[in-house]
Amino acid sequence: MPNYPDPLRVLDLSQTRAAAVIASVSREQMFLPTPCDLWDVKDVINKLVASTRLFTGFGLRQPPDPSLDLINPKDLIGDDPVGVYLGAAKECRDAWRSPGALDGLATSTIGEAKAKAVLNARIFDTTILTWDISQACDIDHHIDEEQAGYVLYVAERLVPAVRTQSPERYKKEVTGGAGTTTVDKLIGVTGRNPNWKINQKRD
Repeated sequence: MPNYPDPLRVLDLSQTRAAAVIASVSREQMFLPTPCDLWDVKDVINKLVASTRLFTGFGLRQPPDPSLDLINPKDLIGDDPVGVYLGAAKECRDAWRSPGALDGLATSTIGEAKAKAVLNARIFDTTILTWDISQACDIDHHIDEEQAGYVLYVAERLVPAVRTQSPERYKKEVTGGAGTTTVDKLIGVTGRNPNWKINQKRD
């Protein structure tokens, strides 16, 4: 990887920004559609909590919790989405900062991989789902150039690998024009339309 920042620092940035976005979501916005087909805002937040808890287990080298369904996420947030997410995020942060967490191999959603790559997948997922929520609710995603550049590098390697094993998880990459931002490029790699919100307003 090029001279990018410490992944543990980027994990902290991504989780802090995710929490800020969730804190800005009103009760009335919980059932708005999102760039994730068939998922509303509440579904995406539940998925973010479930995946954060799942990756906590990966960092601690614990067996995956079968109750954490990332395809059909159950209600984990109740009436306190911010509090529940902050609790899950702290546990995840602590797990990946524990002795030896970044050494050797760790379990991931697509099998065993280098531990640092698994942590990068956590950062990627947090960043993308933060963007999904922000677009649905017309909230600033707070993703800066540093975070976007780091996650774009990860996405360009992670998404093709996932597509190879589970083609249904990501649509075909969406490419933009010359003025596309780093965040737009990152979102396009996942098969999402970077202009999703604009298109929704036109419909």
